[in-house]
Amino acid sequence: MRLVGRSVLFLLLIFPAVQVLGQDTYLDNFNTVSYSNNNGTLNYSTNWVEANDNNNPSSGRIRITGNELRFEDISTNNRRITRSADLSAHSSAILTFDWQTSGLDGGSSGEQLNIQVSNNGTSFTTIGTFTGSQSGSFTQDISAYISAFTTIRFINVGTCSYCNWESGEFVYIDNVQIEVPSSNAAPVLTGTGNQTYCPGSSLPIAETIGITDVDDTSTNAVYIQISSGYVNGEDLLTLTGTHPNITSSWDAVQGELTLSGPAPYTEFETAILAVEYSSSAANPTGTRQFSITVGEANYLPATGHYYEYVPNLGITWTAANTAASARTYFGLQGYLATLTSQAEADFSGSQAVGVGWIGGSDAATEGVWQWVTGPEAGTVFWNGTAGGSTPNFAFWNTGEPNQSGNEDYAHITHPNVNPNGSWNDLSNTGAASGNYQPQGYVVEYGGTPGDPVLNITVITTITIEPIPTITSTTPGSRCGPGTVTLGATASAGTINWYASAVGGSSLGTGTSFVTPSISSTTTYYVDATSSGCTTAARTAITATVNTGPSITSQPVNSTICPGCSTTFTVTTLNVDTYQWQLFNGFSWVDLTDTGIYSGTTTNTLTVTNAAPTDNGNQYRVQVSNSALPCSAVASTIAVLTVNVSEIITNRRITYRVDKN
Repeated sequence: MRLVGRSVLFLLLIFPAVQVLGQDTYLDNFNTVSYSNNNGTLNYSTNWVEANDNNNPSSGRIRITGNELRFEDISTNNRRITRSADLSAHSSAILTFDWQTSGLDGGSSGEQLNIQVSNNGTSFTTIGTFTGSQSGSFTQDISAYISAFTTIRFINVGTCSYCNWESGEFVYIDNVQIEVPSSNAAPVLTGTGNQTYCPGSSLPIAETIGITDVDDTSTNAVYIQISSGYVNGEDLLTLTGTHPNITSSWDAVQGELTLSGPAPYTEFETAILAVEYSSSAANPTGTRQFSITVGEANYLPATGHYYEYVPNLGITWTAANTAASARTYFGLQGYLATLTSQAEADFSGSQAVGVGWIGGSDAATEGVWQWVTGPEAGTVFWNGTAGGSTPNFAFWNTGEPNQSGNEDYAHITHPNVNPNGSWNDLSNTGAASGNYQPQGYVVEYGGTPGDPVLNITVITTITIEPIPTITSTTPGSRCGPGTVTLGATASAGTINWYASAVGGSSLGTGTSFVTPSISSTTTYYVDATSSGCTTAARTAITATVNTGPSITSQPVNSTICPGCSTTFTVTTLNVDTYQWQLFNGFSWVDLTDTGIYSGTTTNTLTVTNAAPTDNGNQYRVQVSNSALPCSAVASTIAVLTVNVSEIITNRRITYRVDKN
């Protein structure tokens, strides 16, 4: 049986090292009587050329028969057919074809057909030999022969001049194909970035980035989008530095920064690393994810899919469905978007440049809303009209769906109709104008069986760390030189102590700090650091050194006669409290203004009408300042002497007489 119409896909499946996606092909399947067929995505640089035959695809020993290239009785030595392709722009190449032999003896008879390859069209290497009666598929990496004149040929090279080819001995060749990397093969992006963002600052969105491409060294644009957590009006991406061949533009609706060239990939790598995130909010929270891609479609990390809004004012749902299904993105199949989560709905609705059709409909069964496009086709997401229920997720606008005039198709609402990004049902045509006129459609790429695995997007993340604050401080004080203990608390993180309001090294950490010995009032400063974020300004805490109460003039001893009066006086500094005391033989006792004493709480103690029994009394004063945390200071001791100079005594009575 002859091998007819064997598909290239079959060949690739049994040779998994050959990759369909991201490839271009030079292909001739001989489906017309011609030696110039170019049925692949690329054209051969030459037609087939016969040697030692008549070069007629309709006759001769080498000809096209039944949409196959047939060789019969090619007994003349070196009878051959040759073709070339310019592969110089490519880094690899795979040659494949289907073959069948019939009745070739081979062996010593030398009946065989050889496949050869050359990089110059003159010096050939045999890479395969076909003989006997059998069939198969041939695959060979010919990357080593890549040139501007890569040539393949089928040739009879036997061990004898005649080689015993006879009538009825055949070789059939079909689907001759050279596969090379596609001229628009998807680039590969690599990168890292998982950082902490401190409010009030700006932070590069990536720590490393790399772009490789098998067939390009430059591109026209790179897109960086805040794809998760975006807050319109607060979040911002900014290109910093100087980049002569690259300009930037910010789209606040999509949260997307476009870096426009054209420029080499190396310049784009530098520019990406210079893109910084900032927030104008006083206390931003949460995380932000950034998708960095060389493609224009927006990437949502939560789904791993790409989304593209296509403006087309007035387009019908059916036309949009057809158009979306015809679109591809680096080999990914497009379809009207199916939005199965709030994150996906927000990303394709409120965080999009327009409004348009999505892939939901209840045209098949009224009131049973299904996704009818893409991998989710057949999934029910709503039952009923407004007030109905969802078995999974739906984001209808208030009062929708309302089936107002046989409305069977889902549509993202206009921003004038809140909540932004919600859905409404429309007829196939929608309104002719206004908020319910279709303005385009949303295409989703990803999840379709057979889609290639792309690496055109790098995802980086920042986590917003709240700025820690100093929540309380405890100043300290002392009297006279020495150390002072200060205290502070913070909302989070580590408390750092400094000698200055800015700059300088930390003197210590923790909630308390003991100062060095100081002799005068000194101000110290604290801040707090948490996950790399530090309070915006340091807080001052004072260590106060007070000049305590002191006695500059001490009380002096006093000698008086019985019945006389005297005073004891001190001179002081920083004193507002006095307390005179009497030593009772065991302890010091506070005096009060009673009996012979007055001025007991002043700087002068008055003793009036002293008796001989008061002789030898010891007095002192304790001084302090009620406004200072200083201990009281005691004066030196002053002694009261009551003198008696002469005594007259009779038997019963003793008189003390003043000699004066």
